[in-house]
Amino acid sequence: FNYIIKIADFYFKESAKDMKQRIINEAKIENTNIIKLSNTEFRVFIGPFKDLNSLKKSFNAISLLEFDNLEVIRE
Repeated sequence: FNYIIKIADFYFKESAKDMKQRIINEAKIENTNIIKLSNTEFRVFIGPFKDLNSLKKSFNAISLLEFDNLEVIRE
């Protein structure tokens, strides 16, 4: 299985891009991505991860930014 860390869903692509850049700049996590869920919904996530150790490392790094609703999703 692959896992992702869902950061947030946004209505505007620009907001999603801003969040992605913040994660890259502040948490130094390069595998941050955006997917288009619909015409008005964009998801920012980190991953995918194939093992729990790399997921844990990124989860700990992102926790420094103090996001409220991080979610780990199995794909």
